[in-house]
Amino acid sequence: MEIILGVVMFTLIVLVLSGLILAARSKLVNAGDVVIEINNEADKQIRTPAGDKLLNTLSSNGIFVSSACGGGGSCGQCRVTVKEGGGDILPTELSHITKRDAKAGCRLACQVAVKQNMKIELPEEIFGVKKWECEVISNDNKATFIKELKLRIPEGEVVPFRAGAIFRLNARRIKWPMQILMFPMNTVQTGISSTCFAMSLR
Repeated sequence: MEIILGVVMFTLIVLVLSGLILAARSKLVNAGDVVIEINNEADKQIRTPAGDKLLNTLSSNGIFVSSACGGGGSCGQCRVTVKEGGGDILPTELSHITKRDAKAGCRLACQVAVKQNMKIELPEEIFGVKKWECEVISNDNKATFIKELKLRIPEGEVVPFRAGAIFRLNARRIKWPMQILMFPMNTVQTGISSTCFAMSLR
Protein backbone atom coordinates (compact mmCIF):
# COMPACT_ATOMS: atom_id res chain seq x y z
CA MET A 1 0.00 0.00 0.00
CA GLU A 2 2.81 2.39 0.88
CA ILE A 3 4.49 1.72 -2.47
CA ILE A 4 1.30 2.49 -4.39
CA LEU A 5 0.76 5.68 -2.36
CA GLY A 6 4.34 6.76 -3.05
CA VAL A 7 3.96 6.19 -6.79
CA VAL A 8 0.68 8.15 -6.83
CA MET A 9 2.18 11.07 -4.88
CA PHE A 10 5.25 11.16 -7.13
CA THR A 11 3.06 11.16 -10.25
CA LEU A 12 0.90 13.98 -8.87
CA ILE A 13 3.96 16.08 -8.04
CA VAL A 14 5.36 15.61 -11.56
CA LEU A 15 2.01 16.55 -13.12
CA VAL A 16 1.68 19.67 -10.95
CA LEU A 17 5.21 20.83 -11.76
CA SER A 18 4.66 20.19 -15.47
CA GLY A 19 1.46 22.23 -15.36
CA LEU A 20 3.22 25.11 -13.63
CA ILE A 21 6.00 25.10 -16.23
CA LEU A 22 3.53 25.09 -19.12
CA ALA A 23 1.50 27.89 -17.53
CA ALA A 24 4.60 30.01 -16.96
CA ARG A 25 5.78 29.37 -20.51
CA SER A 26 2.46 30.46 -21.97
CA LYS A 27 2.71 33.73 -20.04
CA LEU A 28 6.40 34.49 -20.57
CA VAL A 29 7.08 33.14 -24.07
CA ASN A 30 5.17 34.58 -26.98
CA ALA A 31 3.63 32.08 -29.38
CA GLY A 32 2.37 32.68 -32.87
CA ASP A 33 3.54 35.14 -35.50
CA VAL A 34 4.90 38.65 -35.08
CA VAL A 35 5.25 41.45 -37.63
CA ILE A 36 8.54 43.23 -38.31
CA GLU A 37 8.24 46.57 -40.10
CA ILE A 38 11.38 47.59 -42.00
CA ASN A 39 12.08 51.23 -42.92
CA ASN A 40 8.35 52.00 -42.60
CA GLU A 41 7.75 50.36 -46.00
CA ALA A 42 4.77 48.07 -46.42
CA ASP A 43 6.42 45.92 -49.12
CA LYS A 44 9.32 45.10 -46.75
CA GLN A 45 7.13 43.93 -43.88
CA ILE A 46 7.92 40.48 -42.48
CA ARG A 47 5.54 38.11 -40.70
CA THR A 48 7.49 35.44 -38.84
CA PRO A 49 7.20 33.10 -35.83
CA ALA A 50 8.47 34.53 -32.56
CA GLY A 51 11.40 33.12 -30.63
CA ASP A 52 14.44 33.40 -32.92
CA LYS A 53 17.14 36.07 -33.06
CA LEU A 54 16.63 39.03 -35.37
CA LEU A 55 19.71 38.17 -37.44
CA ASN A 56 18.45 34.66 -38.20
CA THR A 57 14.92 35.89 -38.83
CA LEU A 58 16.10 38.43 -41.40
CA SER A 59 18.38 35.85 -43.04
CA SER A 60 15.57 33.30 -43.38
CA ASN A 61 13.52 36.00 -45.14
CA GLY A 62 16.24 36.84 -47.67
CA ILE A 63 17.72 39.87 -45.87
CA PHE A 64 21.39 39.19 -45.15
CA VAL A 65 22.92 41.50 -42.54
CA SER A 66 26.72 41.52 -42.36
CA SER A 67 27.99 39.28 -39.55
CA ALA A 68 31.62 38.13 -39.65
CA CYS A 69 31.31 36.06 -36.47
CA GLY A 70 28.17 34.27 -37.67
CA GLY A 71 25.96 35.57 -34.87
CA GLY A 72 28.23 35.15 -31.87
CA GLY A 73 28.13 38.80 -30.84
CA SER A 74 31.91 39.28 -31.07
CA CYS A 75 32.37 41.23 -34.32
CA GLY A 76 29.78 43.99 -33.84
CA GLN A 77 29.00 44.24 -37.56
CA CYS A 78 25.31 43.34 -37.52
CA ARG A 79 24.15 46.77 -36.39
CA VAL A 80 20.52 47.68 -36.93
CA THR A 81 18.30 50.44 -35.59
CA VAL A 82 15.40 49.14 -33.52
CA LYS A 83 12.61 51.67 -33.11
CA GLU A 84 10.10 49.47 -31.26
CA GLY A 85 9.91 46.00 -29.77
CA GLY A 86 13.58 45.23 -29.18
CA GLY A 87 13.60 45.31 -25.40
CA ASP A 88 16.52 46.55 -23.32
CA ILE A 89 20.06 46.45 -24.66
CA LEU A 90 22.11 43.50 -23.40
CA PRO A 91 25.53 43.69 -21.69
CA THR A 92 27.05 41.72 -24.59
CA GLU A 93 26.16 44.60 -26.92
CA LEU A 94 27.64 47.41 -24.82
CA SER A 95 31.21 46.52 -25.81
CA HIS A 96 30.34 47.38 -29.43
CA ILE A 97 27.69 50.09 -29.02
CA THR A 98 28.20 53.43 -27.29
CA LYS A 99 25.60 54.86 -24.92
CA ARG A 100 24.80 57.56 -27.44
CA ASP A 101 24.13 55.01 -30.19
CA ALA A 102 22.14 52.85 -27.78
CA LYS A 103 19.80 55.76 -27.02
CA ALA A 104 19.25 56.15 -30.77
CA GLY A 105 18.13 52.50 -30.95
CA CYS A 106 21.32 50.92 -32.29
CA ARG A 107 21.42 47.18 -31.53
CA LEU A 108 23.23 44.02 -32.65
CA ALA A 109 20.81 41.91 -34.68
CA CYS A 110 22.37 38.67 -33.43
CA GLN A 111 21.52 39.58 -29.81
CA VAL A 112 17.98 40.89 -30.28
CA ALA A 113 15.29 38.28 -29.63
CA VAL A 114 12.14 38.48 -31.74
CA LYS A 115 9.39 38.33 -29.10
CA GLN A 116 6.84 40.89 -30.26
CA ASN A 117 5.99 43.20 -33.14
CA MET A 118 9.01 45.29 -34.10
CA LYS A 119 9.94 48.34 -36.12
CA ILE A 120 13.51 48.48 -37.42
CA GLU A 121 15.61 50.46 -39.86
CA LEU A 122 18.20 48.95 -42.20
CA PRO A 123 20.62 50.58 -44.67
CA GLU A 124 19.40 50.32 -48.25
CA GLU A 125 22.59 48.56 -49.41
CA ILE A 126 21.69 45.52 -47.31
CA PHE A 127 18.82 44.70 -49.66
CA GLY A 128 21.31 44.21 -52.50
CA VAL A 129 23.11 41.33 -50.77
CA LYS A 130 22.67 38.02 -52.61
CA LYS A 131 22.82 34.37 -51.64
CA TRP A 132 24.48 31.99 -54.10
CA GLU A 133 24.74 28.22 -54.24
CA CYS A 134 28.34 27.54 -55.28
CA GLU A 135 30.36 24.48 -56.22
CA VAL A 136 33.53 23.74 -54.25
CA ILE A 137 36.41 23.39 -56.71
CA SER A 138 39.17 22.80 -54.16
CA ASN A 139 39.97 23.30 -50.48
CA ASP A 140 43.73 22.95 -50.14
CA ASN A 141 45.91 23.45 -47.07
CA LYS A 142 48.43 26.26 -47.56
CA ALA A 143 49.77 26.54 -44.02
CA THR A 144 48.79 25.71 -40.45
CA PHE A 145 45.16 26.84 -39.97
CA ILE A 146 45.18 28.43 -43.45
CA LYS A 147 43.18 26.97 -46.34
CA GLU A 148 42.67 28.09 -49.92
CA LEU A 149 39.00 27.61 -50.74
CA LYS A 150 38.01 27.89 -54.40
CA LEU A 151 34.34 28.20 -55.32
CA ARG A 152 32.58 28.29 -58.68
CA ILE A 153 29.83 30.92 -58.64
CA PRO A 154 26.68 30.63 -60.80
CA GLU A 155 27.04 31.58 -64.46
CA GLY A 156 26.40 35.21 -65.27
CA GLU A 157 27.12 36.42 -61.74
CA VAL A 158 29.92 38.85 -60.91
CA VAL A 159 31.52 39.45 -57.51
CA PRO A 160 32.05 43.21 -57.02
CA PHE A 161 34.52 42.58 -54.21
CA ARG A 162 36.06 45.56 -52.44
CA ALA A 163 38.56 45.80 -49.59
CA GLY A 164 36.78 45.21 -46.30
CA ALA A 165 33.93 43.22 -47.82
CA ILE A 166 33.11 39.82 -46.32
CA PHE A 167 31.53 36.55 -47.42
CA ARG A 168 29.40 34.38 -45.18
CA LEU A 169 29.55 30.68 -46.03
CA ASN A 170 26.88 28.13 -45.15
CA ALA A 171 28.07 24.54 -45.57
CA ARG A 172 25.54 21.77 -46.03
CA ARG A 173 25.48 18.92 -43.58
CA ILE A 174 26.73 15.79 -45.32
CA LYS A 175 27.56 12.23 -44.32
CA TRP A 176 31.26 11.59 -44.89
CA PRO A 177 32.08 7.95 -45.76
CA MET A 178 34.12 6.47 -42.92
CA GLN A 179 36.17 4.46 -45.43
CA ILE A 180 37.87 7.72 -46.48
CA LEU A 181 40.09 9.43 -43.91
CA MET A 182 42.12 12.55 -44.73
CA PHE A 183 44.93 13.72 -42.44
CA PRO A 184 46.68 16.89 -43.70
CA MET A 185 50.18 16.87 -42.17
CA ASN A 186 52.90 19.47 -41.92
CA THR A 187 56.41 18.96 -43.29
CA VAL A 188 58.59 17.89 -40.36
CA GLN A 189 61.76 15.93 -39.80
CA THR A 190 61.93 12.46 -41.28
CA GLY A 191 60.04 9.89 -39.23
CA ILE A 192 58.35 12.26 -36.78
CA SER A 193 55.24 12.78 -38.88
CA SER A 194 54.63 9.08 -39.50
CA THR A 195 55.19 8.31 -35.80
CA CYS A 196 52.62 10.93 -34.74
CA PHE A 197 50.18 9.59 -37.34
CA ALA A 198 50.51 6.04 -36.04
CA MET A 199 50.05 7.19 -32.43
CA SER A 200 46.90 9.15 -33.34
CA LEU A 201 45.35 6.07 -34.98
CA ARG A 202 45.91 4.05 -31.84
